[in-house]
Amino acid sequence: MDGNKKDFDHALEYYQDSRDSGGLIKTYEDMGKAHEEKGERDKALSWYLRALTQYEHHKTTPESYFVLLENIGQLYRQKGDSAAAMHYIEEGLRQSTKQGRRQAEVHLLNDKANLMTQDRNDAAAMVVYKQALSEAKRYRQPNEQAEALIGIAGILKKQDTGTSIIDLKQALEIAQSLHEPKLAARIYEALASVYRQQQHYDEAMSALAEQHHLVDSLLNADTVKEISALDSSYMLIRSREKSANLERINRVEQAELRLAVVLGAAVLMLLLLLWLYLRKVKRLNSALQHLNEELTNSNRVKDTLFSVIGHDLKGPAASATQLFEMMETEDFTANEMKGMITELRKQTSAALQLLQALFEWGKAQLQGIKVNPSEFLVQPVVERCINLLSQQAAQKNIKLSAQLPEDLKLYADANHFEFIIRNLLSNAIKFSYEGGTISIGAKIPSPGEAILSVKDSGIGISADQQAVFLTSNLKVNFGTKQEKGSGLGLLLTKDYIKANHGRIWLESEEGKGTTFYVAIPTV
Repeated sequence: MDGNKKDFDHALEYYQDSRDSGGLIKTYEDMGKAHEEKGERDKALSWYLRALTQYEHHKTTPESYFVLLENIGQLYRQKGDSAAAMHYIEEGLRQSTKQGRRQAEVHLLNDKANLMTQDRNDAAAMVVYKQALSEAKRYRQPNEQAEALIGIAGILKKQDTGTSIIDLKQALEIAQSLHEPKLAARIYEALASVYRQQQHYDEAMSALAEQHHLVDSLLNADTVKEISALDSSYMLIRSREKSANLERINRVEQAELRLAVVLGAAVLMLLLLLWLYLRKVKRLNSALQHLNEELTNSNRVKDTLFSVIGHDLKGPAASATQLFEMMETEDFTANEMKGMITELRKQTSAALQLLQALFEWGKAQLQGIKVNPSEFLVQPVVERCINLLSQQAAQKNIKLSAQLPEDLKLYADANHFEFIIRNLLSNAIKFSYEGGTISIGAKIPSPGEAILSVKDSGIGISADQQAVFLTSNLKVNFGTKQEKGSGLGLLLTKDYIKANHGRIWLESEEGKGTTFYVAIPTV
C-alpha cells in the first residue's frame, strides 16, 4: 500500500505541475476507488469530489463524468443521506439532457427511481420508471429497458402481481436476447418472489431452479478461469526454478574449468571430482523436480476440492435454505409439505453423494490408491449395487436388470469393483429418460479377463466427448431431470480400474444410449 501511495503522490505532483486536468481526474478517481473498495466511504467521497471539481474546466463532459456522479450518489445513499444522493443524480440528469447524452440520461433515470423506491416514494418512482422505460425504447437501449421493467414490477408486486409477472417476463426476454445471465438470474429471483406471494409454489421453485442454474454457470466459468490462472502460475514457478538450477550449474562448471587450466597436472583429478559433483547435482535436481511435481499435484487437488465445495455444494445448500425459509414462513397443505420434504431429501442426498465423492477422490489423490486384491463372486456385488440404487431408479421408472454367470469370479479389490459398478449405474440412471432400461452383462472373451458392460437407453454421448474420455474425463452435464454431479466419481472410477490392471471404454450414439465396458482380471 505504501508503494501505491508513493506512486499516487508522484502522479499528483506531475499532473499538478503540468496542469493536466485529465490526469488529475484519473488520479483522483483511482484514489476514490481504492478507498471505496476498503469501505472508507468518507475518504472515497473526498477524492471523488476533487475529481468532480476538475470537470468544471471542461466545456463538454465525457461519459466518465456521469459515472462519477453515479458513484458519488451511491456512496451518499450508502451513508443514508438520500437528499445528497438525489442532488448528484439530478445534476447528472440535467447535464445529460442538456448535452443529449441519452444513454447516461436513461441510466440515471433508473437510478433516481431506485432511490425513490428505497425512500418508499413508490408513486413518484413509478412515474420516473415509466419515463425511463419510454426513453429506453425510444433510443433502443434494451438493457436499461429491462432495468426499468424490473423496477416497475417491484412496485406493482405490492398491488398487481399479475402485471408484475408480465413485466418481469418481458424483461427476461430482453435479458435472454442480450445473453446477459447475471441480469436473467436477477429476474428469475424477482419472479420467484412474486410467485411465492401468489402462493404458486411450483412456479416459484422452477424460477429459483433457473436462477441457481444461471448462478452455477457463472461460478463455473469463474472457477475455470481461476484454475487456468493457477496452472499458469505453477508452470512459471517451475520454469524459474529450472532456470536458476541451470545457472548455478553453469557457474560451477566455469569455476572448475578455470581451476583445471591453472593447476594443469591435477586436471584428471579435477575432472573426476567434477563428474562426481555433477552426478550429485543431477540427482538433487531430479529430487527437486519430483518434489515440485508433487507440490503442484497437491495444490491442484486442493484447488479442485475447494472449487467443487464452493461451486457444486452451493446449489444444494442454497435450494435447501430456500425450502426451509418457505416452510418456516408459509402455511402449506399436507401434500405441499410432502413435496417440500421430498425436494429437501433430494438436495441433501446430492450434497452427501458429492461429499463422499470428494472424500474418496481427495484421499486417492493425496495418499495414493491402495489395492487389496482378492477372489470374489461378481453377482452378489452387482445385486447389492442394484438394491442400493433401486430407489433412485424408481423415481424415474427405470428398470434395472443383470444377466451374469453365477460362478463368475474376479481377482481385484472388491471395494473398488463395487464403487465402479455403483458409479456407472448411478450415471446411467442420471442420463436415462423416464421409463428406460439399464442392463448389466458380462462375457469372458479370453482366459484371464472378464468384460462387464453397463448399457442404458439414455441421451448418449457425442463423438467429441467420447474422444475426450479416452485421454481425460467427460465434461460434467446435467441429467435428464437436471441432476448434476461433480465428475469426480467417473474420474475415480478410471483410477480404480487402472490400479486393478483393468481397462475401460465406451460405445455411444446420441439419443440412443451408452454402453460402458470394464475389463477386469479373473481368477
